[in-house]
Amino acid sequence: MDTTKKRISELLPEVKFPRRISTAWCAAAFEELATAIDFIDAGSDGMTSLQRQVWERYKSQTAQFAEDMLLAEGDRNAIIRRLGLEVSKA
Repeated sequence: MDTTKKRISELLPEVKFPRRISTAWCAAAFEELATAIDFIDAGSDGMTSLQRQVWERYKSQTAQFAEDMLLAEGDRNAIIRRLGLEVSKA
């Protein structure tokens, strides 16, 4: 993830046309998260250097989770490979 990006909306993928209800739920949750993250970002100048590092890491992990959820909807095999998941054949 590019840590030079400041706003979470630059990090989270936009879901314009969710194909499944679970993706729509995630999209709504990510919009709420983006608002909360932008709120915390507004006060990040008051954070210590270590807090800012932890904060940037959280934003990157949140963005990666969002990408993973969309990948899991669209390309089942790609997300299984990326996360090293074991999936039963049932």
